[in-house]
Amino acid sequence: KGDTDVVLFNIDSKATHKEGRDAMLDVSLRVFNEMQGFSGDYPHIAELERYLGENGVLDNFHNLFKEVSGKEWKKERDAHSLWRDEVILALSKALGKSEDNVADWYDKSEETFSITIEKFAKQVKQYLDSKGPAHRIIFLVDEVGQFIGQDTHLMLSLQTIVEDLGGICNGR
Repeated sequence: KGDTDVVLFNIDSKATHKEGRDAMLDVSLRVFNEMQGFSGDYPHIAELERYLGENGVLDNFHNLFKEVSGKEWKKERDAHSLWRDEVILALSKALGKSEDNVADWYDKSEETFSITIEKFAKQVKQYLDSKGPAHRIIFLVDEVGQFIGQDTHLMLSLQTIVEDLGGICNGR
């Protein structure tokens, strides 16, 4: 009866096969970003898109990028480094900031990007809150048992993601 987003995915097809504890978090962030229309392959670009959306200038950025490059942002964002000058110009105009300021921010975005399970859960909560108090999200992960296998670190990471999402998002 409620307003719900369902994110259904096969974990093995979405995973980058990164080893260690971060594999579960990386794939969770990837599918969450994709569900919102943000970059799945480049989390620092998704973070940039999220920031622009939160500040109400994402559509303007898309239009400005097309104006300066002749290309659609969503089709070119995976090649973002090839379009650096155009990205910086469009960001500068969209944010009303100097190109130097934006260039510094953009150039450092990949190396300074970091995510924790808690930060991920807070991003999900912020998304849910933006959709209204009754909105929910359900992550349905196919083949998670096969993916985890005997790796206790992956199991602990999955357990922590589920617990943090449940707690921070109040069961939504």
